[in-house]
Amino acid sequence: MFIEEYLQDLRRDRFSPPGLMLYARRAGGRVREYLVAHPGAVRSVWSLALLFFAAAFVAAAVMALAWDRHLAHDLFVWTALGILPTFTLVTLHLDLLRDPEGYRLSGINLPIALTLLRVTLLPAIVLFLAHRLFPLALGLFLLASLSDVLDGWLARRWNQVTQLGTVLDPIVDIVFNLSIFLSLTRDGMLPGWVGLAATLRYGILLVGGAYLYLFVGPVKIQPTLFGRLTGVLMSSLVGFLVLLHVRSTPVTSALIPLTQIALGVLLGSTVAHVTALGWYNLKVMTGHAQQRGRVVGDVRWGA
Repeated sequence: MFIEEYLQDLRRDRFSPPGLMLYARRAGGRVREYLVAHPGAVRSVWSLALLFFAAAFVAAAVMALAWDRHLAHDLFVWTALGILPTFTLVTLHLDLLRDPEGYRLSGINLPIALTLLRVTLLPAIVLFLAHRLFPLALGLFLLASLSDVLDGWLARRWNQVTQLGTVLDPIVDIVFNLSIFLSLTRDGMLPGWVGLAATLRYGILLVGGAYLYLFVGPVKIQPTLFGRLTGVLMSSLVGFLVLLHVRSTPVTSALIPLTQIALGVLLGSTVAHVTALGWYNLKVMTGHAQQRGRVVGDVRWGA
């Protein structure tokens, strides 16, 4: 759990082993105090986890009775295994369950639930792609993409923006998209160079963001029009690629390579974008460059 006031001391100690032990002890105490003082928030998290768990069991049971017992078993196991660490991490970060003014909330809201739904659907999408069940994979992918649009819209529309949701949403997006691209590459639906471009893009975002936060200072992800348009276009191309595999025809065979190239070019261009953006932010945050205009569009620094 990243707690800025403790991270400042850890940075001064240059991440020495005693400093890391002190940080872990202080952060653990902070988490324990919150969980004891706010059991309602904890119950809300695990009530949602139980709901997702039950839905996964029902879906797997229907699949086992009507279709494929082994696939149903894999679906339920991998979904359950995904739920446990995801909701555990959310529980450990419930101190971030605050509105923009810093007031604590009594439980997770609908936008955060939609974000967590995206994580829960991921194992099923990956499994269906691996078993060439493209209609099912496409349906769940569209549902996950819809949840990605709705969570932010509802948070702004209903004034339910939270610090936890602001941190959780981009991390879930990175994990979800990277997993989808790696699955498409593994299953032969994308060439290896496209999978490599996706790994570079999302790896830079995840590792670079963590580096800036840990070693330099707090960063805040700010969605921009370019980022939103890129995400919509990328999701549309992925959905279109899966749709082309639903039924093989001469038309789809001609469109698949074009879609693969479009995804590769889009990913490659965003690799250059996030690299330049991260490097510029590092220079500004460390005082080696001055901010000029609105060059930095996706990341802000400061508390």
